[in-house]
Amino acid sequence: MSGPSDTDSVGERLKDLRRRLGLSQEQLARRLGVSFATVNRWESGRTQISAKSLAALAELEATAENEADADDGTALPVARSVFVGRERELAELAALLRQSRLVTLIGPGGAGKSRLAAEALRHRAAGEADIVFVALEQIRHPRTLATALASRLQVHDQQGTPLIESLQSALAAGPRKLLLLDGAERLADQVAELAGPLLDAVPELRIVVTSRTLLGVPGEVCWTVPPLGCPAPAAAAADIAGSDAVQLFIARASERLPEFRAADVAPDSIAELCRRLDGLPLAIELIAGWVGTLSVREMLQQRAVLLDTEPAKHGGRRLADVMQASYDLLTAEQQARLAMLSVFAGPFRIADVQAILDVDLATAVATARSLVDSSWLVVTRGIEQNVFSLLETIATFTALQLARGSDGPAVRRRHALHFAAVAAASEAALVGPDAADWAARMEAAVPDLDLAMHWAGENGDVDLGLHVSSALWRWWLFSGQLAVGRDWLAKFLTTVGDRDDEVTGRAYCAAAVLAAENGDYREAVRQAELAMAIFDPLGLKTRMTLAATVIGSANRYLGNHEGARRGFEQAMKLRDELGDRRGMSVAINNLALLELDDGDLDRAQQLFDQALAIKREFGERRSIAIGLANLADVLIRTSQWDAAEAVLTEGADLAAGNPQLVGTIACNQGALAAHRQDWARATERFEAAIASSQAGGHPHDVVEAMIGLGRVHALTGDHRAAVARLRAAHALATEIGNPQRLAEAEAALAEVTRPASAAGATPAPPRPENLTSRQAEVLALLAAGLSNKQIAAELYLSTATVERHLATVYRNLGLGGRVEAARFAMENGLAGQPRNRAVL
Repeated sequence: MSGPSDTDSVGERLKDLRRRLGLSQEQLARRLGVSFATVNRWESGRTQISAKSLAALAELEATAENEADADDGTALPVARSVFVGRERELAELAALLRQSRLVTLIGPGGAGKSRLAAEALRHRAAGEADIVFVALEQIRHPRTLATALASRLQVHDQQGTPLIESLQSALAAGPRKLLLLDGAERLADQVAELAGPLLDAVPELRIVVTSRTLLGVPGEVCWTVPPLGCPAPAAAAADIAGSDAVQLFIARASERLPEFRAADVAPDSIAELCRRLDGLPLAIELIAGWVGTLSVREMLQQRAVLLDTEPAKHGGRRLADVMQASYDLLTAEQQARLAMLSVFAGPFRIADVQAILDVDLATAVATARSLVDSSWLVVTRGIEQNVFSLLETIATFTALQLARGSDGPAVRRRHALHFAAVAAASEAALVGPDAADWAARMEAAVPDLDLAMHWAGENGDVDLGLHVSSALWRWWLFSGQLAVGRDWLAKFLTTVGDRDDEVTGRAYCAAAVLAAENGDYREAVRQAELAMAIFDPLGLKTRMTLAATVIGSANRYLGNHEGARRGFEQAMKLRDELGDRRGMSVAINNLALLELDDGDLDRAQQLFDQALAIKREFGERRSIAIGLANLADVLIRTSQWDAAEAVLTEGADLAAGNPQLVGTIACNQGALAAHRQDWARATERFEAAIASSQAGGHPHDVVEAMIGLGRVHALTGDHRAAVARLRAAHALATEIGNPQRLAEAEAALAEVTRPASAAGATPAPPRPENLTSRQAEVLALLAAGLSNKQIAAELYLSTATVERHLATVYRNLGLGGRVEAARFAMENGLAGQPRNRAVL
C-alpha cells in the first residue's frame, strides 16, 4: 500500500502536468479517462491513485516532455542507415498519396513499413505539406492518443471545447498537414475513431498510417508493403546483384564489417539466404549483422536460431520479438487458429482452412480475412479462387506456437486426413470436365500431399499411406512423376504382408500402372496380377478393369501378344458387364492397337474412330489426345498426311501441360514431317519428343523418339549423329527390357551401319536364303504394318497370292503368325514397327 508521501507526490505531479499543458482538472480527467471528482480527490490527497491510472499519468507526462523537446519541421525520424532499393514501391506510394486522403501501409512485422513510409514522405511529399509524425508505439494507453497528437501540434485544451475540435481547428489552420501515424496495430480502433472526424472536418488533410492490420475506416486505401525483391533460384549473377534484397544485405553487411566484399561470397548463397528470409528487411538486416562471425552458408543453415538470438542492444530487436508483439495483439482464438494453419507445407485454399480448423465455411472465411487484414497470411488472388500462404519466417514462428500447445498431434492428423481426401478426389477429377483446375490444384498441393504421406509413415498409419499413395497414381502419371510415385507406393507396400483388402489391391494396381509407364514391364504384370487376385474375390469389377488393362499393356510391350489380347479382352468384358461406356472407349482403343500390331490398318482405323467418337462424348482431354495420337499413326502410314496433320494439331492443343502426351504428339509430328521430307521440322519435333518424354519419365517413348531422330540424321547424311542416337536408343531399350522397342532400334541400326554400294546407294536388306525375293518383299510390307489387301495393292498381286506367299514364309522360317513374322523382319533389318499407345 502507498504511503502518505506517495499520495502527496501524485498530487503535485498532477498539478504540475496541468500547468504545463494548460489543462483544468476536468480536462485532465478526460485525458486520463476518469471523473473530475477523482482528479480533485487525487490532487487533495484524499484518495490513492490506482496502478492503471498511475501508468496513464506517467505516459501523459512522458508525452508532454517529449513533445516539448521536439524539433520543428517534418519531425520524421532521422535515418541511421542508408535506404536501399524500393524504387517501384516509392513511385507507387507517391502516386497513391497524391490521390488518396487516408492510406494505410500494412504488412507483417519486419516488412519495413515505417522506413518506407518515412522515405516516401521525405522525398515525395516534401514541400507539399507539413508532415506531422506520431510514433504510436510509445503510447501505452489508448485514451492518450489524442493528447499525443495535440502535443505534437502544440494544441492546448480550451475550457468548454472538446479536444477533437481543437485538433480539427489546428489542422485546418496554416499550411496543409499530412499526418504519419506509425505503428497503429495496437491502437487500431482508437486511430480509426480519431481519423474519421479529422478527415471529415479538414478537407485538405491527408493521413498515412503504418500498421499490421487495417483500420476499417470508410475511404481507407490499403497498400500492402511487399517483401523486397529476391532473385529467382536460377537467376544470373547480374540479376542477383541488382535485386533489392541482396543489395540490402550487402549494404548492412558492409556497415557491420567495412572490409566485407560481396565479390568474396557466392552470389547464389546470398540470393538463397534472402529468399529463405522471405525478403523481409528486418530479417535481412539482422542476419547481415552476423557477417564477420559466420559465413553466409552458415547463416543460411542457422537462420532461425540467429534471428531468435540476435542481441537486442541499443534498442535493437529480435525478429522473434517483433512477431511475438504482433501475435500478442490477436485474440486467443485467432492465435490458436493461426498456429493450426502453420501445418500447411504449401499454399492453401478456404476449403483447406475449413478442414484444418474444423469449422464451418463462414468461420473459415472470417478467420482468413482477419489474418490477412492483420498481415499474418499472404493472399494470392486468382480468377476463380484465392490462395493463401504464410511467409517462411512467419510459418516457423507459428509452428513453434503449435508445438508448444496440446493441439499439434490432432491438427497434423487432421491435415493428413484432409489431403488423403484431396488425393482420393483427384483420381476421378483429373479425367473429368474440371481436369485443368484439378491439375493446378494438385500441383499446388504437392508439398502437403508429401507431408501427409510422411506423417503416415512416421506414425505407422499404413492404411492412410496406402489410401493417399494409391489415389495419386493418375496425378503422378499425368505430371510425369513416375519415380516419385513408385517410391512412395513401394514404401507402404513393403509393410502390407499378406493383406488382401481393397486399399492394398489399389496400391498394387497403382504401382503396376506406374511400373508399366516407367518401362518396368515384368514388375507391372506381377503387381497387376496381385491386384487382380485381391479385386476378383471382392467383386470389384471397376478396379479389375484397370488391372486387366495394365496386364494387357505391359504384355504388349514385352512382345507377349496373346497375353496382351487376354488382358485387353478381359477389360472389355468387364466394361461391358458394368455398362461403362467411357471405359468401353478405352477398351476399344486398346484392342485397336492389337489390330495395328497385326497389320490390319483398316480395322485399326475403324476401331480408333469408334473409340474416339465415344471419347468426345465425355470430353476428357487426355483420353481424346491419346485417341488422336493413335489414329494419326494409321493416317500417316496410309499416306493420309493432311488428315494426320489436322488430327495432330488438335491433339497438341489437348496435350498441353501433360509431358507424356506432349511427347507422344511431338513424336508423331516428327514422323509426319519425315514422311514429307521436311527434315528441319522432323528434327525439331523428335528432339521435343525426347525432352518431354524424359521429363515425364516414359523411357519407351524416349526410345521411339530417339529412333525417329536417328533415322532423320541418317537420311540427311549425318551418319555419326545417326549411329550415336540409335545406339543410345538401343541401350535404353535394353535397359528397360522392351523387346518391341529393342527390335526397332536394332533394325534402324542395321540400316544405318549397312555398307553402301559402289554407287553410293543403300542396298536392299539381305534376303534370308530360304525365301524368294517376292516373299521377302511381302514380309517387309507385313512388318511395315500393311494388311494383306494393302500388300496385294502395293505389289500388284491378288490377295490370295499374298496369303499363299505368307503361308510359305511362315513355314520356311518356322514362324507362328503375323506377330512373329513382323518381329523376324525387324530383327533382320527388313522394316520398322509403328508407334502407338494404350489407354489407361
